[in-house]
Amino acid sequence: MSLIFFKNFLVLTIFERNEKKIKKEVPIFYLQIKKLYYKNRGMQCMKIIEIEGIGEKYAKILEKAGIANVEDLIPLKWKEIKDLAAKTEISLKLVEKWQDQAELMIIKGVGPEYSEVLNRIGIDSTRELAYRNPKNTLEKIVEFDKEQPDVIRKIPGVKEIEKWINEAKSMIGEKKAKITVKTTPVIDIEGIGDKYSKTLVDMGFSLVENLVGLDKGGIKDLAAKSKISEKLIDKWAEHADLMRIGGVGPEYAEVLNEIGIDSVKEFAQRNPKNTLDRIMKLDEEKPDIFRRAPSLGMVEEWIEEAKKIK
Repeated sequence: MSLIFFKNFLVLTIFERNEKKIKKEVPIFYLQIKKLYYKNRGMQCMKIIEIEGIGEKYAKILEKAGIANVEDLIPLKWKEIKDLAAKTEISLKLVEKWQDQAELMIIKGVGPEYSEVLNRIGIDSTRELAYRNPKNTLEKIVEFDKEQPDVIRKIPGVKEIEKWINEAKSMIGEKKAKITVKTTPVIDIEGIGDKYSKTLVDMGFSLVENLVGLDKGGIKDLAAKSKISEKLIDKWAEHADLMRIGGVGPEYAEVLNEIGIDSVKEFAQRNPKNTLDRIMKLDEEKPDIFRRAPSLGMVEEWIEEAKKIK
């Protein structure tokens, strides 16, 4: 291993783990390191306006909020996405949709051109792409090209699409690994907010993990000390338990809770298709709880993981 390669690897690793801190404390070096990071991954910094549907109006609003490039949108967590939507007065569903498209765009070989094509054939996120069949995807692209021959310069091959799908799976795996109850702050749980999170942190409940396993006695004790209702704490503890499943996170923990699933143990007993049907029904009744329903494959994976968690 050359010294230059090792130095680059070290810098990029530090950047990946401390991007926000670097941006805040050493902004003069931030962009240079960021460009090196994406170059190392076979990418380039792309302007936020390159995401389909953003346009000049929204691009200016996002730039004022500190989101100038596609890569600025990608690392934002669920709470940060909600905060950005509130700050910019752009609908939450739109901001989430753009983040999904941004993730597609940074897959090596996809970029703005093919991400638009994938969007047109119903693939608008890495989650969606990860569960697709390469051959079937190619057939849909070819069919789309016949209908609109001026969009695609070159039809990708099956092998290339297979690489995209594998990278999408890898990205999802990386994201799952980063979102754990041991590292996720308690404020990320849906409904807690700044006020309640400060109280919980003062009581020693700074991480989601701290709420996992709270029994009735523990909930009652915490409610008495914090002056927060037992009902709220019980709900947050249920969310925390469900968030132990990789990929569920705060958003889907809320969704699962809404359809009557309040623990990993209970989720493990559920039928994937019936669960997805109930999620779709919830979306009709309360369309603002989540932007996108999970795929059947995702629900199957969650249930399988729930069975393995003790």
